[in-house]
Amino acid sequence: MERPVLPRTLILDYYDSYTNNLLCLFTQLYGDAEVLQKVVVIKADKYSWSEFQQQVLPNIDCVILSPGPGRPDNPSDIAFGLDLLRLHPIPILGVCLGHQAIGVAFGAQIINTPAITHGHVVLIKPAEPKIGLFDSPFWQTSGNQDEFEVVVYNSLTIDPATIPNELEVTARSVPTLDRPSTVQGVRHREYPIWGVQYHPESISSTRGSALLQSFLSEVNKYHSSPPSFPPLSSHIISSCAYRVSAASRSRPSTRPSSALPTPPVTPSPSRTPSRIGQRRSGLRLLEKRLGELGKGLRTQDVYESLVQKRRGSRKGKEKATGQVWLDGQTPTRATTTSLANPEFLLTYCLASRKVTLHRSDLPPSHLILSEITFWDWFSAGSQALTAALGESSKEGWRGGWVGYFGYEMKAESLQGYKRPPRVDAQAAEEVDACWGWVDRLTERTDAGEWIVRGVLRHPSDPLNSDTDEDSEDISMIDWLRSHDVTFGVTSNEWDEYLQDVEMVLGSVSPASTIPATSFPPFRPNATGSDYRERIDACREAIRQGESYELTLTTKFSASSPNLNPYSLYLRLRTFNPAYYSTYLHFPSLTTPRGSGLSILSSSPERFLKIDKSRRVEMMPIKGTRARIKPGQCRKVDAQIGEELRTDHKERAENLMIVDLIRSDLLSCCTPSTVSVPKLIALESYGVHNLVTTVQGTLAENVGSVECVRRCFPPGSMTGAPKLRSVQMLDDFEAEKRRGIYSGCLGYISIDGVSDLSVVIRSIVAEGEQLSIGAGGAITWLSDRDKEWDEVLTKVGSVVGKLEGY
Repeated sequence: MERPVLPRTLILDYYDSYTNNLLCLFTQLYGDAEVLQKVVVIKADKYSWSEFQQQVLPNIDCVILSPGPGRPDNPSDIAFGLDLLRLHPIPILGVCLGHQAIGVAFGAQIINTPAITHGHVVLIKPAEPKIGLFDSPFWQTSGNQDEFEVVVYNSLTIDPATIPNELEVTARSVPTLDRPSTVQGVRHREYPIWGVQYHPESISSTRGSALLQSFLSEVNKYHSSPPSFPPLSSHIISSCAYRVSAASRSRPSTRPSSALPTPPVTPSPSRTPSRIGQRRSGLRLLEKRLGELGKGLRTQDVYESLVQKRRGSRKGKEKATGQVWLDGQTPTRATTTSLANPEFLLTYCLASRKVTLHRSDLPPSHLILSEITFWDWFSAGSQALTAALGESSKEGWRGGWVGYFGYEMKAESLQGYKRPPRVDAQAAEEVDACWGWVDRLTERTDAGEWIVRGVLRHPSDPLNSDTDEDSEDISMIDWLRSHDVTFGVTSNEWDEYLQDVEMVLGSVSPASTIPATSFPPFRPNATGSDYRERIDACREAIRQGESYELTLTTKFSASSPNLNPYSLYLRLRTFNPAYYSTYLHFPSLTTPRGSGLSILSSSPERFLKIDKSRRVEMMPIKGTRARIKPGQCRKVDAQIGEELRTDHKERAENLMIVDLIRSDLLSCCTPSTVSVPKLIALESYGVHNLVTTVQGTLAENVGSVECVRRCFPPGSMTGAPKLRSVQMLDDFEAEKRRGIYSGCLGYISIDGVSDLSVVIRSIVAEGEQLSIGAGGAITWLSDRDKEWDEVLTKVGSVVGKLEGY
């Protein structure tokens, strides 16, 4: 049976975190280029109803109404969806919220589903005899069983007692002892309108592509089965929130793809500066492997001799702008260690929109961004550096940027987020993002060998500007050059650094710093009863259909008048070793809480990794259990892990974030490349965790920083749908800053290779003040006492015994 001809399809996105996953159903049937020429995802508030009728409807063949938060009987949630359904000008498929909108548009009522579950797999059975999309030959040949498994994400449902005669039920869920049957499919008896309550695009739903083929077959019939449909017009594609190209290359192309008639909404981060890209390389990567030299040394000894003493710096013994130890201290996963001193720091404050350049022994320099976001500015500058680089064919951090994006940077990354940042005096001094430039570093492989790496500049081949002539904002490269900042080292500087590293490894002194004997006593900023009340508020919002899952967080604080953050980190890396153990120390930075900023991280969670082939990997963690202490019963510890792995609630939490992350990657990756090679696997470090691996390949028009932006903030720290959940969490957490916690940190290499962790299980030291954030995913099935206990478990795994909870 031949697949249907692909029509021009508009997916109307109600700011759901799963909408993009519908593209995966298309790419199971058609090639990427064809899908990107014929299918577009547009936010539901992009057009008014009159604009949609005049500019869009004459140029498309069908519409899919996406899932989404809220209620279809609330105009602010459904926009002009009900008007579209009642006009029914072309075939329409509604999914979840779109399905419920079909009911409301023709007179049905919406009620709470009898048993609220999100992220759970349920059985669905089509009506007998089969009708609607379930009567299609494509459906009939997709499986032998009448019943099939799908994933549901709904608190609301169509009231079956109010379904008008115009509509007909096409499928229901199979009832169980704890879950009555609900309406899972409808169709209009006369008009080309169909809907399903479940999520056919979920990674754990079955027969999703068969449902899509059935719908597209009906679209073909409606349009008299033409031999082909034209591609979407450029003005409709230009309305797409995020656009990706149909193929991937080693780095962003200087030419638009044929499947990319128009640039993304925010073009600058996806643009490779053409003047640089057409010139010979101005920067080159260097590397020297040191074989057996220093192989038996402790990394701590080398760190103190090389980084803390600022050996190999350009100017000698001046005060360092920062110290970097990307540690990766874990007994269970092989990893590397990187040691470096940044040459300068770039920081950004959201409230003032101020970029600050920090250098050793020089006063800070400032720039106010007026038209573009820091993401745009930083991304364009980073791509200019990548374009000035010769080809790179190796993995790992080769030099470039190291630092973090704080959680509040969501204000500039999350489409639809309109809440203005605080503008009080304290907010104007916050450091919402910090990135240090490193052009020399020393790495230790998982086999113990030391490697020296650097970025070499060509003295007669400086970087060019990448500023648009019409832009009011000076480019990153131009601004830094105006302050005499150079990228890369000279040949002499490289030789001096190499000699210093070899000298340290040949005669390293034993470490002089002793790990702290204990952690300062941490106390919760919110009481247990307060946190439990917020859990209740989250559950009520979920019951109302506003969210599927909300990652509610809080902070724990301590103070230490004689704080030595490095000594405290040495204790942390042995007390709770983790794959993303990290020590970042920026003594020149000042925040409202004190002078000097340090991050002591024992995060086990990968946010986003980009390898040399532009393969992106994300590894969300959802589901946590405390472990039995070392030396005690291993059998009991294994049993606890197995109970976590099979827990329906915990698996549902993980699945919700997996589907969210798939959608995030589809905003920046070639659609057919997004996959889930490992789903809800048990990993055990300081605690037991459920971890999933999601992968994709970056589209050719998307750079590394832009990829981070499109996926930020980490979905495991927000819940789903991301936008609505973040907005509600701002209120539930009383507008309190999360800061660095819940953001991401790591490196963005000059060649685009990147590795960033989610900032969890991490201590942030600002002056004498210490904080650690923790939280948990709240669903309808959450138990308020158990959720609070999980928060305490997470913090206790990092800093031991707590006080005052």
